[in-house]
Amino acid sequence: MPRPRYIPCASFTSITTPNEVHQADVLYMPYDKVGRITYLFCLNVVDVASRYKASIPIGAYSVKDREGILTSKTIARALEKIYDDPEIPLVWPKLLITDKGPEFRGDCEKLMREHGVKIQKAKSKRTMGIVERYNQTLAKRLFRIQDAHDLLTLHLSERSRSWVQNLPIIVKDINISITNLISMSPAKAIKKKQVKAKPSWPARRSIGYDEAILPSYTEVRYLFEPSDLEGGKKRATDCNWSPEVFIIESYLLKENQPVLYKLYNGPERSFVREELQIVKDAQLPPQWILKH
Repeated sequence: MPRPRYIPCASFTSITTPNEVHQADVLYMPYDKVGRITYLFCLNVVDVASRYKASIPIGAYSVKDREGILTSKTIARALEKIYDDPEIPLVWPKLLITDKGPEFRGDCEKLMREHGVKIQKAKSKRTMGIVERYNQTLAKRLFRIQDAHDLLTLHLSERSRSWVQNLPIIVKDINISITNLISMSPAKAIKKKQVKAKPSWPARRSIGYDEAILPSYTEVRYLFEPSDLEGGKKRATDCNWSPEVFIIESYLLKENQPVLYKLYNGPERSFVREELQIVKDAQLPPQWILKH
C-alpha cells in the first residue's frame, strides 16, 4: 500500500506565551577559522510562541576530534551565553525541547534543573518542527551569501567557508522580518504577553473533538519514517508499512489537534490516523521470518 499523500501534524498553536517553550538544536557547519578558533557547529534556539531565534557558533582551538567538541558541557556554556545576554530577549523557559543527542544530557540537564527548566526529548523530527525549519532557513541564507562571494572573489577550485561573521546579521534580519504564521516579526512578538499563531498546515478533515477515534486494541500497522529504516534513508525496495501488527494502547485527544495514538510495544513516538493501517483478520508469516 502506498504512503498517504496528506498526513496532518500536531501544531504548536496552543503555545501562546513567549519564553514559555523553546526548541534547541545543533546545526553542523563547514569549518570556519576566526583567529585561533575553528568553528564547526551552530547552536540554534527558537521561542515557540513568538518564533524569536538566537544562534551562537561553537568551535575549539583543536578540531582533530569533531564529535569530541560537541559535549553537554559545551552546549551548557552556549545556552548560558544566550540566556544571560541582555541583548537577546530570550530568558530561561519553562520547557526546553531537544533531540535525544548526548550533547543535551549531563551538564546541559544539570544547568536546566538549576534554572527550573524542564527538558523534553523529542520522539520525532516533527516535534522539533520549528527549529528544524529555522535550521534550513539559516543555512540557506548563510550559504546564499557565500555563493555570491565565491563567484566574485574565488577561483573555481576554491570555496569560501566563512559563516561566523555573517551569522548575527542574518539572525537579526530573520527576527525583524514578518513571519506569516503569526502575522508579525519575531522581534515584535517576543515583547507581547500572548501571540496567536495559525497552523502551518490547514486541516483537510475533522480533527480534535470532531474526529472519529479508533478504539483501543484495534490491530494496526504503522507507517515507517526514514529513521526506522536501515541507514536512515528510504530505498525503493523498502516497505512503507511495518510488517508486524500492533494494537492501539491509548490515544491523546486535544482541541484543534489531530488525535495521537500510542501503540503497545511499538515505537516511542505517537501516530495520527493516516499513519495507521487497520488490519482485519491478519495472517502473518512465522515469527522467525519477521525477526529476520
